[in-house]
Amino acid sequence: MNTKLPKVGECAVGTVVAVYSSYAILLFDEGWTGLLHISEVSSSFIRSFTSFITIGSIYNVKIIDVNEENGNVRVSLKKMSANERHLTFRHKKIEDSEIDFNALEQARPEWIKEELNN
Repeated sequence: MNTKLPKVGECAVGTVVAVYSSYAILLFDEGWTGLLHISEVSSSFIRSFTSFITIGSIYNVKIIDVNEENGNVRVSLKKMSANERHLTFRHKKIEDSEIDFNALEQARPEWIKEELNN
């Protein structure tokens, strides 16, 4: 992997580029992607993940796990401190033309590709 991966405990700002029933993929300016699972969004129950997290939303997240071997990065909203949350709910509309889908597909971890194909 050519991109420099973040460190656990760091905060980073990413844009949601894909949303599924229980997780979302965020793309970060540094070139890596992160997986945001529904369990890492809020301590409260979320009835509909896909209506809460939308493509184009920008979130400040905390890095909770980095697998250096395969490049998988997991991120969390709920583990952000009050001071870190001030950037969390910014939104911007992005067009499909602004997303490099080929780069996103290449960056997607293998286990997500396998899950999507099943």
